Amino acid sequence: MTLVLNILIALFALICVALIFFVLLQVPKQAGLSASMATGGDLFGGRGVEGGLVRISSVLGGLFMLLALVINILSR
Repeated sequence: MTLVLNILIALFALICVALIFFVLLQVPKQAGLSASMATGGDLFGGRGVEGGLVRISSVLGGLFMLLALVINILSR
């Protein structure tokens, strides 16, 4: 049981580092409404790389929460 728990904790640490990395790579959305109106393609979902970074961050965040719960349950 401790081997599985140690593997999950190591995987948890890797996911934490990856989540921090991908969140820091994202471009801040401080441009406001005027910038989104100037480029009509971006308004309707033409996000390009930013969309992929948001999706990766969402998946890593979900894995972070799931692994946190599993580690908590197994450590009891």
